[in-house]
Parts: sequence; structure tokens; C-alpha cells
Amino acid sequence: MEPGNYTLSVKRCGKEVDYSLAGYASVPVVSAKFRDALLGLPEVNQPYMNVVFERVVIEEQDTALEYFVMIVETKKDCVDEVLSDCVLFEKDDLVRPDLAGQYRAFIKLILDREKVDSSHIFRLEKFLSALIVSEEVKRRLDSVGIVGAVYDPVN
Repeated sequence: MEPGNYTLSVKRCGKEVDYSLAGYASVPVVSAKFRDALLGLPEVNQPYMNVVFERVVIEEQDTALEYFVMIVETKKDCVDEVLSDCVLFEKDDLVRPDLAGQYRAFIKLILDREKVDSSHIFRLEKFLSALIVSEEVKRRLDSVGIVGAVYDPVN
């Protein structure tokens, strides 16, 4: 995604949350409280380098919160393929042969810590739907009571 102006429509109305996913690409939509909790992290403080927050307007919906799309540009090839249990797309896949060699799913995801270095927020190079956050990010979000975020542990 590129920085710009974004508009979303809500398919199912309900209680407003601080973190949600939008569209087929599962784009993170976050509240100002979520964004503000991450201020001070290098990935957030370097504009248009790693994590970018762009204001989003929710169409035909009165919202009490201010929302942003969270664009995560950083991708890391850091999966420990020996220790992880994963399924790859095959070159003769009937639905997505264009994704041959990329991850289809993980039963167990183990990251190579040396390749992760000190990054706090990134996506996996061959599995862009995964959004990986550090314990520091989780701690910050939990400390301000973020609603809607669900964490799966990664080793």
C-alpha cells in the first residue's frame, strides 16, 4: 500500500475496536490509541520507512474513534524452516501456482532470531499476511487496553 487517503466501508456494524483487518489483503485498521502506543519505536518514528499510519475515513458510519490504516513495509526472510512446521504452495497448485515456493500455512512458526535482529514490527517475506510484533509492542498495546488485537506466540 502507498501513503495517501483511504476510505473504508463497514460490512458488519458493532462495537468499535482498536485493531481490525480490512479487505481481502487483511490490511490492519487501527485506532489513534493503538498508533500512539507505538510512538517512540524506531519503525514508527522513521516516517515512510517501516510502519506508516494513514488516516482512514469510515464511510456511512459514525465513529467515536479516529482510525488509520497501518502500512507495514518491512519484510524479513527469517523463518527457521528446519524447526518450523509449514506448508508451501506447489508449482502445480490449482488455485495459486503464482505463489509456488511461498508459505501457504504454518502449523508451528519458529523465527531465526539472528535474522529478526531488534525489529519490533514486520511481515514475513514469503507470507505477507503474517504481521509479527515484538514483546515490547505487545506490552505497549496491552498497557493501554487495546481491544481487538489477538496474538499467536512465535518462537
